[in-house]
Amino acid sequence: MKTLIYNGETYQAEKFTKTDDGIIGVGGDAPTWKGISDFSQFQLAEGQEWDVDPEAEKDQRIADLELAMAEILGGAV
Repeated sequence: MKTLIYNGETYQAEKFTKTDDGIIGVGGDAPTWKGISDFSQFQLAEGQEWDVDPEAEKDQRIADLELAMAEILGGAV
């Protein structure tokens, strides 16, 4: 379990994923926060890291594949 600290409160979840404008807690008592402009108020317990956003990971993989294809084909994709 991971621990998120926000506004003096602690929340537990199996995963905490940071998106462009929110935080998603999965598998615990943590709610989902949306419309965040200042992430400095949200901190994970010491030594813990944010989980990867599945959509962002998918987008990055697609971009990496497109770049690799462009390099293989000499820039023409």
